[in-house]
Amino acid sequence: MFQSKFTTALAIAALGCLIGFGATAHEFVASSKTTDADGKDTAAFTLDSTHVFGTPEEVEAPKHVSAQLITPSATTELDVTENADAPNLTGIFTLSEEEPAWLVGHRLPVIWSQTPDGWKEGGPDAHPDAVASSRFEKFSKNLTGGSQNADFISSPLGHKLEIVPLSDPRMTAIGQDVAVQILLDGQPYSTSVLATYAGFTDTPSSYAYYTETFSDERGSGIAKIRITKPGLWMVRVAADVPDSDASVRVHNLRATLTFNVSQ
Repeated sequence: MFQSKFTTALAIAALGCLIGFGATAHEFVASSKTTDADGKDTAAFTLDSTHVFGTPEEVEAPKHVSAQLITPSATTELDVTENADAPNLTGIFTLSEEEPAWLVGHRLPVIWSQTPDGWKEGGPDAHPDAVASSRFEKFSKNLTGGSQNADFISSPLGHKLEIVPLSDPRMTAIGQDVAVQILLDGQPYSTSVLATYAGFTDTPSSYAYYTETFSDERGSGIAKIRITKPGLWMVRVAADVPDSDASVRVHNLRATLTFNVSQ
């Protein structure tokens, strides 16, 4: 199977032209950082909506967003609020140093329409002059906590579109590959995969790495991302599927996976 990488914004921009207008939407990204406040193992999280990974650009409406902390022992709903210091959503959660955890963000399905006056929230019923309407739904997951449960880390969470690491990506050394499997409706999905790290560029919609899925003894929908720098990394995929509303052109799905590499 074919696999290659590009490290220039020009190559990724060309890919964006092939993907279509959906590529212009913001990516929805979850990240977390330990705060150790009040003597407890606590962490602060952010949910960014951005074209430049590592730099939040706009605040998603809290009514359109849900967040959870998922551990091997429990699933906890998290409160999200608008950040007074940056254009994103934020919150806190209790973190265990022993067991791993997924910080999960879900930007619920929202219809946007392309009108003569630009993109506006709402479908054809709200915007009769719309050229096209699309439903956008976004899933984000950030791996945090301990690393003593490999089966949990590599188990799908059940998102409609999901990036599943096949081992703990935080343990990847510089110059090695992170292996993931892409799932659509729980089934392996063949697609292109983008990845980057915070600080790579301030050029919108640009990524450090491009590859395509392949098949091996683990199944299909497998992708490998070469880790080239320490820091916060993001893997991103997208898929267009038919929408349940015949008046809506497409249901655009997006998924991101973030993790820190310290080695």
